[in-house]
Amino acid sequence: MQGLKYRGRPPILLADSVKSVATLDNPYASAIMDRRVSIDEDFVQAIIGQSVFSWEGRNPASALDEDGNFQGTDLDLLSFLVPMAARGAVIEIPHYESRRQTIRKENERKIGRNQFGPITGLISNKDVLSFSVRLFDHTIVVTDPITGSQKMGAYRNYMIVDVDGVWYGGWDRIVFDPTAKENAFLSDKNLWTGNTVSFRYYVHPNRWQSIYGAPYLLLKMLVTRLDDEAKFYRAEMKRLEVLGISLPEGEKTTYVPPSYKGETVSIKVPTIEVEIDTTSFQGNYVSVADTQEGLVAAYNRQKLLTYTLKPRVQFVVRADEAAFMKHGEGRVAPWMGSRTWKKGHRLPKGKIDWNLMVLSSDCGIRFREHEKSEQVSAE
Repeated sequence: MQGLKYRGRPPILLADSVKSVATLDNPYASAIMDRRVSIDEDFVQAIIGQSVFSWEGRNPASALDEDGNFQGTDLDLLSFLVPMAARGAVIEIPHYESRRQTIRKENERKIGRNQFGPITGLISNKDVLSFSVRLFDHTIVVTDPITGSQKMGAYRNYMIVDVDGVWYGGWDRIVFDPTAKENAFLSDKNLWTGNTVSFRYYVHPNRWQSIYGAPYLLLKMLVTRLDDEAKFYRAEMKRLEVLGISLPEGEKTTYVPPSYKGETVSIKVPTIEVEIDTTSFQGNYVSVADTQEGLVAAYNRQKLLTYTLKPRVQFVVRADEAAFMKHGEGRVAPWMGSRTWKKGHRLPKGKIDWNLMVLSSDCGIRFREHEKSEQVSAE
């Protein structure tokens, strides 16, 4: 996100909701850009909620067509998983092959071949169009390296969409017990085929329009804000550590180095990068106290921003961007008025060509499609 001013008068007839974000008249937008305003979980969820990422209120096609032929539902998997993650649904992935580098630790032991536990989050990759489900996997036994005590469960990410933005072939199904409400929806909409729901899409094709909406712009701005604030609190931690202040014993999980790392190969995959140019942040964050309590507060704050709030926001952002890349086909949503993408735009002293759309004299959105190298398992 860069503070840039665009020359000339932008085209008219921009939707009021988008215009209010571009000019920071939107209260959420102005709050995001003001470092003096506290960002909490309720604030983040209020913005995510505007993106309507759920099965509720949807009217998807049934699993069978009018002639009884199997077609799979056009309800997308991500929209179904978001509410499941919100309720911490327990799921099983009967078989899974790792796409990323295989890593093993001496203090961890895997039981069986399945993966089983509550969903603790949905993960997206900021660089490529890959999506994963995060479980607290109860099939892993963890031994504390200091006390020797054992416990069941460890956090693991299981990829459902590959690094190239297509279904990942290393898993074949997810097993879960639907709630009464979920079961009624699946039954009423005829989405079951036997005891299975088969999804044609992981993100719905019509979601390509989301990239032009106010909720998407807010989410992109919010990701940058979360990064900016987390960076500040990490700097605060370093400042206090220089003063000789350290975290209490046990505050951080003891790091256990890998005992085995599998071989990897490099592949190139297509991806999309989208940036929002707008005004700079205003105000300053408040420094923590020069005490151990201050260090703990800075540590917990940056952890919340980086590992809890940002993944939630980025997941929706990348889903919108995946839909745009795969199904947008250069189309522009009707509420953008006469705006079009200007090709070949370069930032000052930049060498990368972008597609640019000016939203206001202080705000623009730009994207580029390119290839990126990724390391994946060679095993």
